[in-house]
Amino acid sequence: MISNFVLFSTKVLFRHSLKPHTNLGILRLGRIHSYKNNNKPSIGNIFNNNSRKFHNNRTCLSLVQKTLKEELKEEDNNIVLENEELFPTTLLQEETLKLEQTLMIPKGVSKEFYDHYMEIFNKTLPTTPLHEFPRRGRLNNLIYHIKTREEALLLLKVIPQWRKKLLPITSVTTRLLIIKCCEFNAVDVVFNMLIDRMKYALLPNREGFRLIMLTFANKIIDPTSEDEIHSDNKQEILDNLYKTFGLMEYYDVSQYDAYIYTILISTSLKLNNLDRVDITTSEFLENFDKMILEISPISFNEKEENELKIRNDKFFEYNIESRISRLKSCIEMVNILDKWYTETKQDTKKAESFRNLKENWDNEIKKLQNSSS
Repeated sequence: MISNFVLFSTKVLFRHSLKPHTNLGILRLGRIHSYKNNNKPSIGNIFNNNSRKFHNNRTCLSLVQKTLKEELKEEDNNIVLENEELFPTTLLQEETLKLEQTLMIPKGVSKEFYDHYMEIFNKTLPTTPLHEFPRRGRLNNLIYHIKTREEALLLLKVIPQWRKKLLPITSVTTRLLIIKCCEFNAVDVVFNMLIDRMKYALLPNREGFRLIMLTFANKIIDPTSEDEIHSDNKQEILDNLYKTFGLMEYYDVSQYDAYIYTILISTSLKLNNLDRVDITTSEFLENFDKMILEISPISFNEKEENELKIRNDKFFEYNIESRISRLKSCIEMVNILDKWYTETKQDTKKAESFRNLKENWDNEIKKLQNSSS
């Protein structure tokens, strides 16, 4: 009996579909001949045979398997799979990374915080199914529990993963992040996040920029024992302070704020960087008509405002004491500038401008004090 043309197995078909231009091609037909009385079959006889009979013939199937095995043994070594998505290696790498991350808690990170961090990290991996995503409020909760610089550093890795899963970064997230980083000596962490807007997508407002700049300034003006800043590093901090000021325009936040200019000028004076003082002061006076000193509280939607209240955010920057403190800082700055421009620069016009500012801000303080009594 003469066998039919035989279609290669599904395994062969799939393997060669990855490499369409092999010798076998996507489909290859092989002819299995068995001769009876040494007579070759005619083409008609071949196609008239019943293919169902052939596939039920165990002997023929064994011949097919043997032939395939011999022909594919050599070619298996030459097949190059160019489609890495069909056989991804990232799954194993991510599982290894996940295991390595859980082996040891980093120094300065509490177990409670690290467990919470790893939960978010593992649920935002590229291979995480949609139904296993973390709840939308988990990142805010993680940020709220930051208590060390080392814990803040972990956010540099988990926030981009969170973003890639299209999970939300809100104004509340940004406010909590800025407050915690500034409180626990990690202002450089949130500064680097602000630089890369595409990666972190933070939503800072003017008050957030104020706090970051004030934290940088305090490292120079009123450093604590924890800062231990050498003189070589103070200039770098001043540079970061001015870069933060520049980022305000990048985030479409108005730079015309008297207290922010006070921070810039006072810090430059502390380092005796008089060139920066002169340039910044001139810009301040040129744009004084656009300046504000007092701003209304940050506008949040009702849900965000409730979340901040739950997290004991009292909007301290808007209370009477804080506003008076800012005004006093501004008055101290203009007193120094008045003296400098009068005695050193001999610019009486600018000196007179600073005296007028001092008078206006003194009156503002009196109004605030009367309103609180």
